[in-house]
Amino acid sequence: MDLKRNQKMRQIGHPCPKNRAATLEVECPTEPPSESTLPLDQFPEMSYSAQYDQLFPGPFDAKKPVPKPSKAAQEQEKDGKKVLLSDVVATGKRKLWFNRSWEKTDLTYMAFMAVIHGLCLLAPATFSWPMVALFFGTYFITGCLGITLSFHRQLSHRSFVTPKWLEYALAYCGVLAVQGDPLEWVSSHRYHHLHTDTPLDPHSPYEGFWWSHMGWLLDNKITLDRVGTRGNMGDLTTQPFYKFIEKTYAWHVVAMFAALYAFGGLPAVVWGGALRVAWVYHITWFVNSASHVWGYQSYSTGDLSRNNWWVGILAFGEGWHNNHHAFEYSARHGFEWWQWDPTWYVIWTLEKLGLATNVKLPTDKQKARLAFK
Repeated sequence: MDLKRNQKMRQIGHPCPKNRAATLEVECPTEPPSESTLPLDQFPEMSYSAQYDQLFPGPFDAKKPVPKPSKAAQEQEKDGKKVLLSDVVATGKRKLWFNRSWEKTDLTYMAFMAVIHGLCLLAPATFSWPMVALFFGTYFITGCLGITLSFHRQLSHRSFVTPKWLEYALAYCGVLAVQGDPLEWVSSHRYHHLHTDTPLDPHSPYEGFWWSHMGWLLDNKITLDRVGTRGNMGDLTTQPFYKFIEKTYAWHVVAMFAALYAFGGLPAVVWGGALRVAWVYHITWFVNSASHVWGYQSYSTGDLSRNNWWVGILAFGEGWHNNHHAFEYSARHGFEWWQWDPTWYVIWTLEKLGLATNVKLPTDKQKARLAFK
Protein backbone atom coordinates (compact mmCIF):
# COMPACT_ATOMS: atom_id res chain seq x y z
CA MET A 1 0.00 0.00 0.00
CA ASP A 2 1.44 3.38 -1.01
CA LEU A 3 -0.22 6.64 -0.01
CA LYS A 4 0.60 9.87 -1.88
CA ARG A 5 4.27 10.72 -1.47
CA ASN A 6 6.00 14.02 -2.08
CA GLN A 7 7.78 13.20 -5.31
CA LYS A 8 11.12 14.90 -4.69
CA MET A 9 14.03 13.46 -6.61
CA ARG A 10 16.79 12.09 -4.41
CA GLN A 11 19.97 13.99 -5.23
CA ILE A 12 22.72 11.39 -5.50
CA GLY A 13 25.51 13.97 -5.39
CA HIS A 14 24.29 15.62 -2.19
CA PRO A 15 23.92 13.39 0.84
CA CYS A 16 22.17 16.12 2.84
CA PRO A 17 19.50 17.87 0.73
CA LYS A 18 17.11 20.19 2.56
CA ASN A 19 14.55 17.55 3.42
CA ARG A 20 17.30 15.29 4.83
CA ALA A 21 19.02 17.91 6.96
CA ALA A 22 15.72 18.87 8.51
CA THR A 23 14.93 15.37 9.71
CA LEU A 24 18.16 13.61 10.52
CA GLU A 25 20.92 14.70 12.85
CA VAL A 26 23.84 13.77 10.66
CA GLU A 27 27.06 15.57 9.95
CA CYS A 28 27.27 16.37 6.25
CA PRO A 29 30.71 16.33 4.68
CA THR A 30 31.66 19.11 2.31
CA GLU A 31 32.32 16.57 -0.42
CA PRO A 32 29.98 13.57 -0.74
CA PRO A 33 31.69 10.20 -0.37
CA SER A 34 32.16 8.23 -3.54
CA GLU A 35 29.78 5.36 -4.16
CA SER A 36 32.82 3.21 -4.94
CA THR A 37 33.68 3.26 -1.23
CA LEU A 38 30.71 1.02 -0.48
CA PRO A 39 31.97 -2.57 0.05
CA LEU A 40 29.44 -4.13 -2.33
CA ASP A 41 31.63 -7.19 -2.77
CA GLN A 42 31.25 -7.83 0.96
CA PHE A 43 27.51 -7.17 1.10
CA PRO A 44 26.42 -10.81 0.60
CA GLU A 45 28.31 -11.68 3.81
CA MET A 46 26.86 -8.79 5.81
CA SER A 47 23.72 -8.64 7.91
CA TYR A 48 20.82 -6.43 6.91
CA SER A 49 21.69 -4.12 9.81
CA ALA A 50 25.31 -3.79 8.70
CA GLN A 51 24.27 -3.13 5.11
CA TYR A 52 21.89 -0.43 6.30
CA ASP A 53 24.64 1.27 8.29
CA GLN A 54 26.89 1.25 5.21
CA LEU A 55 24.21 2.65 2.89
CA PHE A 56 22.68 5.38 5.04
CA PRO A 57 22.76 8.32 5.12
CA GLY A 58 24.16 7.90 1.60
CA PRO A 59 24.81 8.60 -1.13
CA PHE A 60 23.63 5.64 -3.20
CA ASP A 61 21.82 5.11 -6.47
CA ALA A 62 18.32 3.87 -5.64
CA LYS A 63 17.97 2.50 -9.17
CA LYS A 64 20.82 0.03 -8.67
CA PRO A 65 20.20 -3.12 -6.61
CA VAL A 66 22.56 -4.15 -3.83
CA PRO A 67 23.30 -7.80 -2.95
CA LYS A 68 20.91 -9.55 -0.59
CA PRO A 69 22.01 -9.56 3.06
CA SER A 70 23.14 -12.70 4.83
CA LYS A 71 20.29 -14.12 6.85
CA ALA A 72 22.78 -16.01 9.03
CA ALA A 73 24.72 -12.82 9.77
CA GLN A 74 21.48 -11.02 10.59
CA GLU A 75 20.65 -13.73 13.12
CA GLN A 76 23.87 -12.88 14.97
CA GLU A 77 23.00 -9.20 15.47
CA LYS A 78 23.16 -8.48 19.21
CA ASP A 79 20.12 -6.22 19.18
CA GLY A 80 18.16 -8.49 16.86
CA LYS A 81 14.76 -9.85 17.87
CA LYS A 82 12.90 -12.69 16.22
CA VAL A 83 9.55 -11.87 14.68
CA LEU A 84 6.92 -13.87 16.57
CA LEU A 85 6.58 -17.46 15.27
CA SER A 86 9.15 -16.76 12.55
CA ASP A 87 12.83 -17.35 11.88
CA VAL A 88 13.30 -13.75 10.73
CA VAL A 89 15.50 -11.66 13.03
CA ALA A 90 14.68 -7.96 12.92
CA THR A 91 16.69 -4.95 13.99
CA GLY A 92 14.89 -1.63 14.24
CA LYS A 93 16.74 1.07 12.31
CA ARG A 94 14.29 3.96 12.68
CA LYS A 95 12.49 5.36 15.71
CA LEU A 96 8.81 4.59 15.21
CA TRP A 97 7.05 6.95 17.60
CA PHE A 98 9.16 8.98 20.03
CA ASN A 99 12.34 11.07 19.78
CA ARG A 100 11.98 11.34 16.01
CA SER A 101 11.12 14.05 13.52
CA TRP A 102 7.58 14.02 12.15
CA GLU A 103 7.14 15.58 8.73
CA LYS A 104 3.86 17.22 7.76
CA THR A 105 3.21 14.28 5.44
CA ASP A 106 3.65 11.81 8.31
CA LEU A 107 1.20 13.71 10.49
CA THR A 108 -1.30 13.94 7.64
CA TYR A 109 -1.19 10.19 7.07
CA MET A 110 -1.48 9.54 10.79
CA ALA A 111 -4.56 11.75 11.02
CA PHE A 112 -6.16 10.13 7.99
CA MET A 113 -5.55 6.64 9.36
CA ALA A 114 -7.00 7.68 12.71
CA VAL A 115 -10.17 8.98 11.06
CA ILE A 116 -10.62 5.90 8.86
CA HIS A 117 -10.08 3.45 11.72
CA GLY A 118 -12.16 5.60 14.06
CA LEU A 119 -15.14 5.47 11.68
CA CYS A 120 -14.86 1.67 11.71
CA LEU A 121 -15.98 1.79 15.35
CA LEU A 122 -19.40 2.90 14.11
CA ALA A 123 -19.91 -0.34 12.17
CA PRO A 124 -22.06 -2.07 14.87
CA ALA A 125 -24.32 0.96 15.18
CA THR A 126 -24.82 1.23 11.39
CA PHE A 127 -25.13 -2.50 10.66
CA SER A 128 -27.62 -3.84 8.14
CA TRP A 129 -27.40 -6.67 5.62
CA PRO A 130 -27.48 -4.29 2.64
CA MET A 131 -24.44 -2.56 4.17
CA VAL A 132 -22.68 -5.91 4.55
CA ALA A 133 -23.35 -6.55 0.86
CA LEU A 134 -21.99 -3.09 0.04
CA PHE A 135 -18.83 -3.89 2.03
CA PHE A 136 -18.14 -7.14 0.18
CA GLY A 137 -18.99 -5.63 -3.19
CA THR A 138 -16.61 -2.71 -2.74
CA TYR A 139 -14.00 -5.05 -1.21
CA PHE A 140 -13.98 -7.08 -4.44
CA ILE A 141 -14.10 -4.06 -6.76
CA THR A 142 -11.28 -2.14 -5.08
CA GLY A 143 -9.25 -5.00 -3.58
CA CYS A 144 -9.37 -7.59 -6.36
CA LEU A 145 -10.12 -5.66 -9.55
CA GLY A 146 -8.35 -2.49 -8.43
CA ILE A 147 -5.28 -3.46 -6.42
CA THR A 148 -4.36 -7.07 -7.11
CA LEU A 149 -5.47 -7.30 -10.75
CA SER A 150 -4.86 -3.76 -12.03
CA PHE A 151 -2.24 -1.98 -9.91
CA HIS A 152 -0.26 -5.11 -9.17
CA ARG A 153 -0.43 -7.73 -11.89
CA GLN A 154 -1.24 -5.55 -14.90
CA LEU A 155 0.40 -2.18 -14.25
CA SER A 156 3.34 -3.08 -11.99
CA HIS A 157 4.35 -6.36 -13.65
CA ARG A 158 2.70 -6.12 -17.08
CA SER A 159 1.63 -9.77 -16.85
CA PHE A 160 -1.23 -9.29 -19.33
CA VAL A 161 -2.67 -6.70 -21.68
CA THR A 162 -6.24 -5.43 -22.04
CA PRO A 163 -7.89 -2.82 -24.26
CA LYS A 164 -7.13 0.66 -22.92
CA TRP A 165 -10.73 1.36 -21.93
CA LEU A 166 -10.70 -1.73 -19.71
CA GLU A 167 -7.20 -1.02 -18.36
CA TYR A 168 -8.26 2.45 -17.28
CA ALA A 169 -11.55 1.22 -15.80
CA LEU A 170 -9.72 -1.38 -13.71
CA ALA A 171 -7.10 1.17 -12.67
CA TYR A 172 -9.86 3.48 -11.49
CA CYS A 173 -11.12 0.69 -9.24
CA GLY A 174 -7.64 0.81 -7.69
CA VAL A 175 -7.87 4.57 -7.22
CA LEU A 176 -10.99 3.96 -5.08
CA ALA A 177 -8.93 1.77 -2.73
CA VAL A 178 -7.27 4.99 -1.49
CA GLN A 179 -3.77 3.54 -1.67
CA GLY A 180 -2.32 6.31 -3.80
CA ASP A 181 -2.52 7.09 -7.49
CA PRO A 182 -1.41 4.40 -9.98
CA LEU A 183 1.92 6.07 -10.82
CA GLU A 184 3.00 6.23 -7.21
CA TRP A 185 1.78 2.74 -6.30
CA VAL A 186 3.45 1.12 -9.31
CA SER A 187 6.75 2.94 -8.88
CA SER A 188 7.08 2.03 -5.20
CA HIS A 189 6.16 -1.58 -5.87
CA ARG A 190 8.70 -1.93 -8.66
CA TYR A 191 11.36 -0.62 -6.29
CA HIS A 192 10.23 -3.20 -3.74
CA HIS A 193 10.95 -5.97 -6.22
CA LEU A 194 14.26 -4.43 -7.28
CA HIS A 195 15.43 -4.23 -3.66
CA THR A 196 13.44 -6.96 -1.90
CA ASP A 197 14.57 -7.41 1.71
CA THR A 198 17.65 -5.23 1.34
CA PRO A 199 18.02 -1.86 3.11
CA LEU A 200 16.65 -0.15 -0.01
CA ASP A 201 13.36 -2.05 0.24
CA PRO A 202 10.69 0.36 1.54
CA HIS A 203 9.14 -2.27 3.83
CA SER A 204 11.40 -5.19 4.73
CA PRO A 205 10.50 -7.18 7.89
CA TYR A 206 14.21 -7.14 8.74
CA GLU A 207 13.28 -3.83 10.38
CA GLY A 208 10.40 -5.37 12.29
CA PHE A 209 6.91 -6.66 11.57
CA TRP A 210 5.20 -3.35 12.34
CA TRP A 211 7.62 -1.50 10.08
CA SER A 212 6.90 -3.78 7.12
CA HIS A 213 3.16 -3.71 7.79
CA MET A 214 2.48 -0.03 8.32
CA GLY A 215 5.33 1.81 10.06
CA TRP A 216 7.11 2.68 6.83
CA LEU A 217 4.09 4.66 5.66
CA LEU A 218 4.50 7.03 8.59
CA ASP A 219 8.15 7.85 7.84
CA ASN A 220 8.13 9.87 4.65
CA LYS A 221 11.81 10.77 4.95
CA ILE A 222 13.26 7.28 4.62
CA THR A 223 10.60 6.24 2.10
CA LEU A 224 11.59 9.10 -0.18
CA ASP A 225 15.22 8.03 0.10
CA ARG A 226 14.27 4.56 -1.08
CA VAL A 227 11.57 5.15 -3.68
CA GLY A 228 11.55 8.92 -4.27
CA THR A 229 13.31 8.74 -7.63
CA ARG A 230 10.31 7.81 -9.73
CA GLY A 231 12.01 7.08 -13.04
CA ASN A 232 10.96 3.45 -13.36
CA MET A 233 7.54 3.77 -14.99
CA GLY A 234 8.05 5.37 -18.38
CA ASP A 235 5.44 3.01 -19.78
CA LEU A 236 2.77 4.78 -17.68
CA THR A 237 3.91 8.41 -17.43
CA THR A 238 3.42 8.87 -21.17
CA GLN A 239 -0.30 8.14 -20.80
CA PRO A 240 -2.44 11.25 -20.07
CA PHE A 241 -4.95 9.24 -18.05
CA TYR A 242 -2.44 8.37 -15.34
CA LYS A 243 -1.00 11.88 -15.24
CA PHE A 244 -4.53 13.25 -14.83
CA ILE A 245 -5.28 10.88 -11.94
CA GLU A 246 -1.97 11.81 -10.31
CA LYS A 247 -2.80 15.53 -10.40
CA THR A 248 -6.42 15.16 -9.28
CA TYR A 249 -6.14 12.12 -7.01
CA ALA A 250 -7.48 13.70 -3.81
CA TRP A 251 -10.65 14.83 -5.55
CA HIS A 252 -11.46 11.27 -6.62
CA VAL A 253 -11.24 10.14 -2.99
CA VAL A 254 -13.53 13.00 -1.89
CA ALA A 255 -15.98 12.19 -4.70
CA MET A 256 -16.08 8.53 -3.66
CA PHE A 257 -17.04 9.33 -0.06
CA ALA A 258 -19.56 11.91 -1.26
CA ALA A 259 -21.15 9.33 -3.58
CA LEU A 260 -21.35 6.81 -0.74
CA TYR A 261 -23.05 9.35 1.50
CA ALA A 262 -25.54 10.21 -1.25
CA PHE A 263 -26.21 6.51 -1.77
CA GLY A 264 -26.74 5.38 1.80
CA GLY A 265 -25.88 8.10 4.29
CA LEU A 266 -23.54 7.47 7.21
CA PRO A 267 -23.94 3.64 7.11
CA ALA A 268 -22.67 3.57 3.52
CA VAL A 269 -19.75 5.84 4.40
CA VAL A 270 -18.84 3.48 7.23
CA TRP A 271 -19.33 0.10 5.53
CA GLY A 272 -18.58 0.91 1.89
CA GLY A 273 -16.00 3.55 2.78
CA ALA A 274 -14.03 3.48 6.02
CA LEU A 275 -14.46 -0.19 7.01
CA ARG A 276 -13.77 -1.42 3.49
CA VAL A 277 -10.81 0.95 3.01
CA ALA A 278 -9.23 -0.12 6.32
CA TRP A 279 -9.85 -3.79 5.56
CA VAL A 280 -8.23 -3.60 2.12
CA TYR A 281 -5.36 -1.60 3.64
CA HIS A 282 -4.49 -4.29 6.13
CA ILE A 283 -4.94 -7.13 3.65
CA THR A 284 -2.56 -5.36 1.26
CA TRP A 285 -0.10 -4.67 4.07
CA PHE A 286 -0.20 -8.31 5.18
CA VAL A 287 1.28 -9.22 1.80
CA ASN A 288 4.27 -7.01 2.70
CA SER A 289 4.53 -8.17 6.31
CA ALA A 290 2.99 -11.61 6.98
CA SER A 291 3.97 -13.03 3.59
CA HIS A 292 7.61 -12.22 4.29
CA VAL A 293 7.79 -13.87 7.73
CA TRP A 294 5.19 -16.66 7.95
CA GLY A 295 4.66 -19.51 5.52
CA TYR A 296 6.85 -21.66 3.31
CA GLN A 297 9.09 -21.27 0.29
CA SER A 298 8.76 -23.42 -2.81
CA TYR A 299 11.29 -21.50 -4.89
CA SER A 300 14.77 -20.15 -4.26
CA THR A 301 14.37 -16.38 -4.55
CA GLY A 302 17.12 -15.21 -2.18
CA ASP A 303 14.63 -13.12 -0.19
CA LEU A 304 12.13 -13.69 2.63
CA SER A 305 8.99 -14.07 0.47
CA ARG A 306 6.70 -16.87 1.68
CA ASN A 307 3.59 -18.65 0.49
CA ASN A 308 0.95 -17.90 3.11
CA TRP A 309 -2.44 -19.59 2.73
CA TRP A 310 -4.58 -17.21 4.78
CA VAL A 311 -3.16 -14.13 3.09
CA GLY A 312 -3.81 -15.93 -0.19
CA ILE A 313 -7.48 -16.21 0.72
CA LEU A 314 -7.94 -12.68 2.02
CA ALA A 315 -5.85 -10.98 -0.69
CA PHE A 316 -7.42 -12.69 -3.70
CA GLY A 317 -4.38 -14.91 -4.36
CA GLU A 318 -1.60 -12.47 -3.47
CA GLY A 319 -0.51 -14.56 -0.50
CA TRP A 320 1.29 -17.08 -2.73
CA HIS A 321 4.06 -14.58 -2.44
CA ASN A 322 7.09 -16.80 -2.87
CA ASN A 323 5.61 -18.00 -6.16
CA HIS A 324 5.21 -14.37 -7.17
CA HIS A 325 8.74 -13.31 -6.26
CA ALA A 326 10.12 -16.27 -8.17
CA PHE A 327 8.17 -15.28 -11.30
CA GLU A 328 7.24 -11.62 -10.99
CA TYR A 329 5.85 -11.49 -14.52
CA SER A 330 3.34 -14.29 -13.98
CA ALA A 331 -0.36 -13.44 -14.18
CA ARG A 332 -1.03 -16.45 -11.98
CA HIS A 333 0.28 -16.67 -8.41
CA GLY A 334 -1.40 -19.83 -7.18
CA PHE A 335 0.37 -22.48 -9.23
CA GLU A 336 -1.20 -25.51 -7.55
CA TRP A 337 -4.89 -26.36 -7.94
CA TRP A 338 -5.42 -25.85 -4.23
CA GLN A 339 -3.74 -22.43 -4.12
CA TRP A 340 -6.79 -20.13 -4.18
CA ASP A 341 -6.20 -17.32 -6.66
CA PRO A 342 -9.39 -15.41 -7.58
CA THR A 343 -7.40 -12.68 -9.35
CA TRP A 344 -6.09 -15.30 -11.76
CA TYR A 345 -9.62 -16.63 -12.32
CA VAL A 346 -10.69 -13.14 -13.41
CA ILE A 347 -7.70 -12.81 -15.76
CA TRP A 348 -8.40 -16.30 -17.16
CA THR A 349 -12.03 -15.30 -17.80
CA LEU A 350 -10.96 -12.08 -19.50
CA GLU A 351 -8.61 -14.08 -21.71
CA LYS A 352 -11.39 -16.48 -22.72
CA LEU A 353 -13.57 -13.47 -23.58
CA GLY A 354 -10.79 -12.01 -25.73
CA LEU A 355 -10.29 -9.07 -23.36
CA ALA A 356 -6.87 -10.14 -22.05
CA THR A 357 -3.94 -10.97 -24.29
CA ASN A 358 -0.22 -11.68 -23.86
CA VAL A 359 -0.98 -13.43 -20.57
CA LYS A 360 2.39 -14.42 -19.11
CA LEU A 361 2.96 -17.66 -17.21
CA PRO A 362 6.14 -19.53 -16.23
CA THR A 363 6.85 -22.82 -17.97
CA ASP A 364 7.32 -26.08 -16.09
CA LYS A 365 11.00 -25.93 -16.99
CA GLN A 366 11.36 -22.45 -15.51
CA LYS A 367 9.59 -23.52 -12.32
CA ALA A 368 11.76 -26.63 -11.99
CA ARG A 369 14.90 -24.52 -12.31
CA LEU A 370 14.06 -22.44 -9.24
CA ALA A 371 12.21 -25.06 -7.21
CA PHE A 372 13.84 -26.37 -4.03
CA LYS A 373 14.87 -29.96 -4.59
